[in-house]
Amino acid sequence: MALKNHKKTITRIFILLVVMTLICMGVFACTNYLEQQSKAFVDMSKVQLIQLDEPESDAPAMKITTTAGTIVAELFPEQAPAYVKQFTELAESGYYDDTYVFSVEKGVYFEAGSPNADGSLDSDADGTYEKVERETSGDLWPFRGAFCVPTTSKEGNILDRFTGRMTSYCGTRFVVCNSIVFDDSTKEELQSVSENAEKINDAFLERGGVPNYSQQMTVFAQAYGDESFDTIDKITEAATQPAATEGGYTPPEDEIRIQTIEIGTYGEFAGTAESTKK
Repeated sequence: MALKNHKKTITRIFILLVVMTLICMGVFACTNYLEQQSKAFVDMSKVQLIQLDEPESDAPAMKITTTAGTIVAELFPEQAPAYVKQFTELAESGYYDDTYVFSVEKGVYFEAGSPNADGSLDSDADGTYEKVERETSGDLWPFRGAFCVPTTSKEGNILDRFTGRMTSYCGTRFVVCNSIVFDDSTKEELQSVSENAEKINDAFLERGGVPNYSQQMTVFAQAYGDESFDTIDKITEAATQPAATEGGYTPPEDEIRIQTIEIGTYGEFAGTAESTKK
């Protein structure tokens, strides 16, 4: 009799665990959904796609010299003040000199700014540089040539997660977008999830980019000029090594480094960029 009751108890516990697991999965899915929705909300009536316009000559800008070529980009301190401030200070201090392009997604993007070829930070790295709060703007999108910063960490309690109020942080390493392939199915998907964002959809389709990064990362700069885009193409088309772990970085077979990053105005660097958008 005791054994029979014991079996019933085990069965009840098992059923309870299954039910609780399903509830937790549902809550997790719901909180993820709410979090994504809170990130993605943009008032489309106020959107100005400032990346589509040629910068003014006095616009803050940078010139990145790499072993694969040069990239000139406008910086956006008004839309991403905290990140542009840190990036500018680090670049001027020489932090990015001789750092690595440490991962390439063929044709789509590359990741750069690490002191090590494997994408890691030095053991004595200042952790405060990896705690810049994410800054998103309806005026900035991950179009081709955009400089974006992936999330390094998040903070908040379970209520914050449920309500989508988690604080996201980014750091020193950054992503430079090339473009996904916009085939018919991708175009349909883009239009179906963003019916009220026709001008953004049109810009992605015309110029390329990585739309799934939209409002998920800080966008802090935009490349301009034929030479800049030729360099981005060259880096994102580089042959890569296999990832050391599943989902890990895929570094270029032949080392690619950032030699220097100069900070100035677009007018100073526009000749290098050949003064044209692409």
